[in-house]
Amino acid sequence: MKKIIVVVLGLAAMLSGLWFFWPAPVVIKTPAVAPAKTAEPVQPVTGPRTAPGNAPTITVTERIPEPIAESFKLMASAYAGELEYPGYSRPLSADDSHLLNPNVYVVQPVPLEGGASAAIVLPKYRFSYPETIQVSLQISGLMAHTVSVQLQSEQDNKLLATEAMQNSAGQSAEQNWQAELSPEDDWDGPLEVSVTFSADGREQTLKTGILYSHPVATITGVGSSRGVGSDMLIPVKLNVEQAGYYRLRANLFTEQRQPLAILTGTEKLTEGDGELTLRAYKAVLRQQEGPYILSSFVLERRPAVPGELTRYGDSEQSEYPLEFFSLSQLTDEPFQVSAEERQRLQFLQQMAEQ
Repeated sequence: MKKIIVVVLGLAAMLSGLWFFWPAPVVIKTPAVAPAKTAEPVQPVTGPRTAPGNAPTITVTERIPEPIAESFKLMASAYAGELEYPGYSRPLSADDSHLLNPNVYVVQPVPLEGGASAAIVLPKYRFSYPETIQVSLQISGLMAHTVSVQLQSEQDNKLLATEAMQNSAGQSAEQNWQAELSPEDDWDGPLEVSVTFSADGREQTLKTGILYSHPVATITGVGSSRGVGSDMLIPVKLNVEQAGYYRLRANLFTEQRQPLAILTGTEKLTEGDGELTLRAYKAVLRQQEGPYILSSFVLERRPAVPGELTRYGDSEQSEYPLEFFSLSQLTDEPFQVSAEERQRLQFLQQMAEQ
């Protein structure tokens, strides 16, 4: 599924450019040639004449290069697969590691001289106030000392915190330096984590980015599910600190923690207690009637004006159990794609056949 998502994410950009700039068949009309002027009188032409409107034409048809046509075939196939399910309810598998762990911090080791390497390790990418930030520096093949971590705002470069790091592995070839940063009220938005260390008479610095925010809304619970058409509706209860348009993404699992679907819902919410409904399309439930588990929440307040940052919410619990749900409440009607989606698919298929 990850490959499909990557392919389809580039779809809009490629379609817009190709749709606008794709050349139409070129029609070249043969121009009339004026007779050369001489001093002698021009003799009358006795043969048949061709009317200008009947001038011969040459039609040039350009074909898509084979590699591009093959790319269109792949995109058409991927897009057709995407249209089997509504955007608010997509199937999820054990191979979708990024979707299963949407807040994972991806460790990126940095190669150093002499075959050594160093990497900043964090427990996750997004933090909510008042969480502390645990920072680790893992070094291999190098003896480091005087290690410290600094935290600063990416918006105004303000230094927010600095802390000396302690080595928990001793003087071995594999070192693990650690520190814990306690939050302040002004920690908000994208932050930069910098770790500086000395080794072999040189000072080196590694940097990475995280997001830290004061929650704009908090998930407080989940209500009873009900069936409407071919969808199971899951009401998610929230306490909203800042009104606005919210998007919630969550993963649905079986009671045995087998992944079923990634669900997405959007709603305009006012301050106070509110509710945002997630919908699970019948086909993604795979004949599983529950009980279910809802977890892996990503709650976002969308920007209202250009330049405004996306703000994040949190959840009182990392997961919520859902009661048994009978699939007999749902109909078997197939998902209907929009006319616009159907046109996109037809366009891709036509390009693949050129």
